Amino acid sequence: MPLLVLFLTATTLPSCTINQPSKPFSSETLPTEAIAAISEIRSYPVRVKYINSTVSRPATVGIPLKVNEIVSTEDSSTAQITLRSGAIIRIGGSTSLTLKPQNQVEINSGRLLAWAAKETKSPAQIQTPFGEISSNDGTLYLEIPSKAAEDRRVIALDGTVTVLLKSTSEIVTIGKGEEIRIKANGKATAPKRIDKESIDKRIANNALIFGFSTQLASLPQITSEFGVTASVKEASTIQFRRSDLPNKPSETKAKVNYTSGSADNNRDRREEPDRRREESTAANPAEPTTNAKPTAEPAPTATTAPASPDNTQPPPITTNPDPKPIEPIPQQPTPLEPPPQPVQPEIPAPEPAPIPKPNN
Repeated sequence: MPLLVLFLTATTLPSCTINQPSKPFSSETLPTEAIAAISEIRSYPVRVKYINSTVSRPATVGIPLKVNEIVSTEDSSTAQITLRSGAIIRIGGSTSLTLKPQNQVEINSGRLLAWAAKETKSPAQIQTPFGEISSNDGTLYLEIPSKAAEDRRVIALDGTVTVLLKSTSEIVTIGKGEEIRIKANGKATAPKRIDKESIDKRIANNALIFGFSTQLASLPQITSEFGVTASVKEASTIQFRRSDLPNKPSETKAKVNYTSGSADNNRDRREEPDRRREESTAANPAEPTTNAKPTAEPAPTATTAPASPDNTQPPPITTNPDPKPIEPIPQQPTPLEPPPQPVQPEIPAPEPAPIPKPNN
C-alpha cells in the first residue's frame, strides 16, 4: 500500500507543475504593443517608418506607434505624439523622433517640446546625442541644430528640468524660466535666466507652444512667466491636395454663358461675322454690299439651287450654341386678276343637210 501511494504521488506532481496557468497580467510591455499615438498633426507632410519597413509612409491622426518606430517631419511640418504614460511630445519641422522603451523618445536634430504632469506614471524622458533630459512636473523646450558646431539649447518653460551630460556624467538642474547651452564638446553652460531676445525669438511666436488646437495644461504658467501671449493662429482644417491631380482651370479665361437673357447675349455666335459686316457697311455706305445678308430669303425650289456659302467666312462654332430661330416663309401676295385662260382651237360648225327637192 505505501508503494502504491508513492507511485501515484510521483506521477501526479509533475503534471501539476507543468500545467500551471500563466500570470494573468504582466507589467512589461510587449514588443508588438503600442506605446504612443499621433494625437494631432498641425501641418503636413508627416511620415512614419514602421517596424520591418524600409520606407516611411504618410501619417494620419490616431495612428498607434510602437517601440523603434520613427516619426519624421519636413521643413514646415509639426505633429503631436501622446505617450501611454500621458506625456505629450511635440516636434517641429525637419525633426526625426524615435520611440524607445519605458516611454522614452530619441531625437538627434530639430525642435521638440515635452510636457508631463507630476501625477503621470513616468516623467518625460528625451535621449539626445549629448545626454538625457527629464522632466516630470513641467514643460521643456529643446533645440538641436543640424550643424554640430552650433550650440544646443534646453529651456525650462515650466517646472524643473534635469540634464544628464554624457561627456562629464554631470547632472544639471534647470529652474523655471532658465536655459542652458551645450557646446560642441558636450559641456554645458551654467543655468541662467533667459534674456528678452531669446523670449521674443523662441517663445513668443513658437508654434509648438501656441500653434496646436490641444492646449497645454501649463500654458497659463508659461504666458505669465515670460509675459507673452498666443500670437500664432490655432490649428484649423487643412485642405490637402494631392500633387498628381490636375490643376484647376484658370479663372482668368473668358466664360461664355448661354442663358435666356437679352437678345445680345443669346445671339448665335455664327451670326457674328454678318453682324460685323453690317456694322462696317453702315459706317461706310460707299462700299458695295454684295455680301450683305438679305432680309428675306426665298424658299428653295426644285429649279433654284441654294446659294453657296461664302468662303471668306470663318467656320461655324459648334460649342453648344443656342438654336437659331427659324424664319417664317413669307406669304405670296394674292394676284389682282386671274390669269388668262388658255386659247382653245375653234371647231367648225357642221354643214346643213341638203334640202330635198319636191317631185313634180
